[in-house]
Amino acid sequence: MATNLAGTGQALDTSLPTIYTEFRLLRDATGVARKCATKMKLDPHTGTSKNVLNYGRLLAYSLSDGVDMAQAQALADTNTAYTPAEVGVQVLLPWTTLRRVADPSLLRRTGRMMNNAYDLKEDSDGVAQFPSFTPIVGAATTVLGLGHALAALARIGIGNDRTNPEPAPKPHHVILHDLQLALMASRLANLAASQVGDASISDGVYGGQIAPGGAIPLGNDFLRGGPQAVGHLFGADFYPDANIVIDSSDDGSGAAFSQESLIYITEEEPRMLPDETDQSLRAVELNLVGSYVWGLYRASNYGCEILGSAVLPTS
Repeated sequence: MATNLAGTGQALDTSLPTIYTEFRLLRDATGVARKCATKMKLDPHTGTSKNVLNYGRLLAYSLSDGVDMAQAQALADTNTAYTPAEVGVQVLLPWTTLRRVADPSLLRRTGRMMNNAYDLKEDSDGVAQFPSFTPIVGAATTVLGLGHALAALARIGIGNDRTNPEPAPKPHHVILHDLQLALMASRLANLAASQVGDASISDGVYGGQIAPGGAIPLGNDFLRGGPQAVGHLFGADFYPDANIVIDSSDDGSGAAFSQESLIYITEEEPRMLPDETDQSLRAVELNLVGSYVWGLYRASNYGCEILGSAVLPTS
């Protein structure tokens, strides 16, 4: 008796359709740059740039009894201009595509992908500012430790200036690549005495980092919650951001900085333009557009680049 099975190599190997019912989006690293920045708005009809002025210092002098003051000083101001530029994402979806594809929610999902693309570029542009801070702690191939973060925060604590200290305003933030922060945070774990001095910690090797030792609450938090459990340390908030670019030598630039130093100027928040139909092309044209700019304020005083290795762990 013939058994008419359906499928590859069976009697009905052609008429069995392939049906797609599950559709998922790839994830992006959302990043933290915007929430760690000072946000400003370029209002309509105010020109092309946001201008931030700061006044110079005045000096106080010792006086002599009965002698006229003769130290009149001139005021000075300095402008820093930030000029936003448009950023956009465009996708064309022919009507035939929308009719024929298996995903009935393709249009909605495409909108979500466009928003994700905008957010990714926005954060990537933000963390790309870090190498522009003038002071630097660490170096290429350096395995970053807690001392590097402390050193960077100590520098911005006096405005990187011992002659005319200019303490960077609070709050302070430290943003590092996930791989850098993971290795740095591992030194908060319950380490054996031989590991406290960092002598046994090597780049790209996590397996030897954690060993039995004296328990501390922050170390226990790290063991339970991972690098993000570092939270607040040395008076600053620590954050991982995987959108920091790692160069061909496996190095990346994070930073310690005052929130006042990382500037985010928005002219227009991202929005989907209302005219979505291209009649002659017989397609839906999706255009997501916004306008912003990132910049630094007091880059020599209020922030410090932290340069170090971000090798993928191998053990």
